Amino acid sequence: MCGRFVQLPVAAFGQPGLADLAPGLAGIEPSYNLAPTQRASIILDRSEGQQVTRMAWGLLPLWAKAKGLQGKTTNARIETVAEKNAFRTAFKKRRCVIPMAGHYEWSVSPEDGKKDPWFIHTEGPLLAAGLWEDTSPLLPDGNLGTFTIITGDNSGVSADIHDRMPIWLQASQIDDWLTAGSDDAMATLLASEPPAMEAYRVSRAVNTPRNNAEGLLEPVA
Repeated sequence: MCGRFVQLPVAAFGQPGLADLAPGLAGIEPSYNLAPTQRASIILDRSEGQQVTRMAWGLLPLWAKAKGLQGKTTNARIETVAEKNAFRTAFKKRRCVIPMAGHYEWSVSPEDGKKDPWFIHTEGPLLAAGLWEDTSPLLPDGNLGTFTIITGDNSGVSADIHDRMPIWLQASQIDDWLTAGSDDAMATLLASEPPAMEAYRVSRAVNTPRNNAEGLLEPVA
């Protein structure tokens, strides 16, 4: 699962083919505690070339009758993403990449039974595989659409904190992920390997979505 994440401006991915994305990546609005339904920057291709745009977290298919569905579609499981009604059309036609500086997961404190957040990250930017949909009639005018993050079994450093994690892509895979057929796209997800990551405990202030400041990333004892 991915319940909150961090986005920061990205200087470069070191891939010549991604040069056109540089201005959009450098202009990412910093957010230290992105929560479901909030807007985040994602990379997609509307058949006009790759671009960085902002969409609301929690995918809403055009057939959705209630905005409350967003709370259930922030993540799409790799095991069912190609068949589940909410995701299958987007998996075929509308894939995206979500740049992250890291994400949060929670453990239960043995001292008081409350939830302790952990910040999970690596040295450089992370790229999560995702799906997107055009704006829904349920969203306010001017909303560019919605997205979800694809997750799989956790085999990384945070496996003892949570059994799910985002599916991570390499910068060199962005083109193929956005344009490949469904079978090749699934093969990319299944072959994904997590980068070397670190995890440390941070303040419980993360538990409140309205808290959004750089200090949330400071480790606590």
